[in-house]
Amino acid sequence: MKEKILKLNDIKNTNLQTVLEILLHSDGLSRTEISRKTGCGNTTVTRAVKELLKRGILIPGEKIVQQHGRPQQTLKFNPAGPSLIGISLEAERINGVVTDLRGEVRERKEVIFRQSPSRKEFLAAVSLVIRALKEKTKGRFVGIGAAAYGSYSGPKFKLENAAALPVLNGFELKPFLDCEAECEVTICGHMAAKMAFLTRMFPQFNTGAVMLISSGSGIGSLISEQGRFLFVRNNQSGEFGHTISVPDGIPCGCGRCGCLETVASIRSLLQNCRTSLGKPDLSFENLCCLFQSGDSRTVREVKVAASFLGMAIANQLNSYPMDQLIITGRMLELGNDFQSMLEEKINYMVFPAVKSGLSMHFIRSDYDNSLARGAAIFAERTADVLCSVD
Repeated sequence: MKEKILKLNDIKNTNLQTVLEILLHSDGLSRTEISRKTGCGNTTVTRAVKELLKRGILIPGEKIVQQHGRPQQTLKFNPAGPSLIGISLEAERINGVVTDLRGEVRERKEVIFRQSPSRKEFLAAVSLVIRALKEKTKGRFVGIGAAAYGSYSGPKFKLENAAALPVLNGFELKPFLDCEAECEVTICGHMAAKMAFLTRMFPQFNTGAVMLISSGSGIGSLISEQGRFLFVRNNQSGEFGHTISVPDGIPCGCGRCGCLETVASIRSLLQNCRTSLGKPDLSFENLCCLFQSGDSRTVREVKVAASFLGMAIANQLNSYPMDQLIITGRMLELGNDFQSMLEEKINYMVFPAVKSGLSMHFIRSDYDNSLARGAAIFAERTADVLCSVD
């Protein structure tokens, strides 16, 4: 195998990306502070900063008065600088945003479906959102990302297991999005978008081994190591929600029986509570109120779901010991009692040696536009943004 030789342009872009990454997490730094954080020499940092200023990514900030020598000029991101576009494909809506390189929202466009859409209606809504967002950027965007649910395979990102909207099964997403955007679109799963968003908003999740679990209508997981996402084939994070919890149990939308999602998701919990309470139109919001008020039948059903979910998470941790565990998703809207049930089950099932080095984080708030913002951040992380800014 031939050894790869770094060309001058490769080194230059690596230096630019290093400086950019530091400023993404800490705005308002001087060149001296950047040099110290990156380990690069002052000359290298000065050249990189000059290029980023020229490209409109950075602008001068405040000057810091020193006890000795000249005041130091700080640098910050240009609020009118290059944009990213992020789109979240969801069964209930198409949500899109224009963000800065940090993932902060500048513009937003959304199409909500009042009823389950046909494939044609769904794709028409995606096209509408893409066009609207591109117009808002006035052509100055450096990357576009899309977060898709379900599984996908192959270079054309053929959708599979789209249980929430089966009409999309078999659809090749990549050619469609590239054509509508008139550029290459970076596609990721919902879990990758969530992790990209959380690691940008909470820098502490960029260190060590981190496992993200999201429980809502579906249940997903993703692992990162020092901020790098670990994927399996086809850029997927696996099918945690379709691991078997009850052999030969309830049929699942994936075609198998007894999956975790049949006993521990919002859909399964709602179905069980509707049957138990005799309320076929019970909403998840009302279910949360009943649980928080102490309704015995609702509490019983929630305990069962928490037990299955906690056991599944503990089994994952026993197989892959982590430094940090993040649990998020709409199931946390059930409140503190559900969180306590889940935490108690995990702590009971996980090995003591695994538990001793683990910090657990429950992130209850579903940040506004988090999936779309995560898709934009994922595009920035994976695309050659700096080469696109010229």
